[in-house]
Amino acid sequence: MSKSAVRTQPRQARDRLRAERESADRRSRRVRQTALSAGVVATVTTVVAVAVVVQSGAAGDDRPVVVPSGATGDDDLVIPGGPADAPATLTVYEDPRCPGCAQFEYELHTTINRLQDEGRLRVEYHVLSFVDRIAPGRGSKYAANALAAAQDVGKFRDFHDVLFASPPPSENDDTFGDEQVLLALGKKVDGMDMEKFTAAVRNGTHDTWVNKVQQAFDRQTAVQATPAVLFKGKDLLKDPGHPLTPEWLTRLVEAEKVS
Repeated sequence: MSKSAVRTQPRQARDRLRAERESADRRSRRVRQTALSAGVVATVTTVVAVAVVVQSGAAGDDRPVVVPSGATGDDDLVIPGGPADAPATLTVYEDPRCPGCAQFEYELHTTINRLQDEGRLRVEYHVLSFVDRIAPGRGSKYAANALAAAQDVGKFRDFHDVLFASPPPSENDDTFGDEQVLLALGKKVDGMDMEKFTAAVRNGTHDTWVNKVQQAFDRQTAVQATPAVLFKGKDLLKDPGHPLTPEWLTRLVEAEKVS
């Protein structure tokens, strides 16, 4: 869906986001169910790809895990945004190749950024790469590494916004599998240290960290698909009574008292 269509048809956009979220949830369940029975592989619908369920690094990649600057949480697998003492916390699971994630970010990122800047909201990002396992390509991993590289130079939020500002991709498209695309997006970020960013993107500096984030996601069972947007333990995208709009998110966050 084009940006103009989203802008003029918010209800249709929300319906599409919900449908894509449900579709991703079904695909993820099929992956997990096949994994349990087959042990090591999963085949997903029409995608001609075999996926290793516990994602290891690229073949022969035994490099040490390089954690991006400022990462938090268990094993430093979370990239945080906003003040640490904010009264409200949003936990976001997303994959750069996930169309529903792109739709969610298009509709909500401005509100999320504003609430962070107001000191009301902290966001904890789990940057995943599982789409590479169900569709040909490596764009999820490359883009997740690029996000970690942007975090290293203090530009995660800016690069994150630029990355998801691209038209929502099809899962079968591997746009981010071209490192030049990621570097071109990096150049759009004001103040980006392109020398450090470029080196990290080309060297896959955080590839093993990206693998570790995905492995942790594979082990948990609370979240089955992306996007997932958790607030006080509940996925806001699974609340049929309250579609996740900028207005609803603002209301929830503002209800939390600033100490």
